[in-house]
Amino acid sequence: MLLFVAFCSQIAFAQSQKEKDRAAFISNTKLLEKKPFDANAPTAREWGFKWVVATDEVTVGLCAATMKLIPEKKNKFKSELFMQFTFGMALFQLENPDKKSDEAASTVAGLESALRAYEAMVAENDKAKNAEMDALLAKRNNGELKALVEASKCDKKEK
Repeated sequence: MLLFVAFCSQIAFAQSQKEKDRAAFISNTKLLEKKPFDANAPTAREWGFKWVVATDEVTVGLCAATMKLIPEKKNKFKSELFMQFTFGMALFQLENPDKKSDEAASTVAGLESALRAYEAMVAENDKAKNAEMDALLAKRNNGELKALVEASKCDKKEK
């Protein structure tokens, strides 16, 4: 009997820890959009990346064509923006479980998250400015992100 109680306690702890980790990921992702240069941001990004890789709650599929939308040239904060892109995709899946398999919608949400982080970066540090990111912002502001993602044909599986 004691073994059964201990086993049930472990299951309850694991479930509550899973819920806490999920909530922490959501909170961190939203915080990183608003405060990408926060003192705790590097730790939050590292933990978030490990969580996305380890969890069974999301599946982030990255496509070469959409990955290229986060520019490498003259982009001092490309790794932070790429990570935010990934986190935004995962967040979309968590908040929209009925659309979990909609890769295009997930990718658009990831880009929007990265763009919000970019805007916060530029507001705080002029050196974050990047012409390609500004062009992507203009596309977002014109409602063109979805078409841009769909044009990449990343969600089309070759047979």
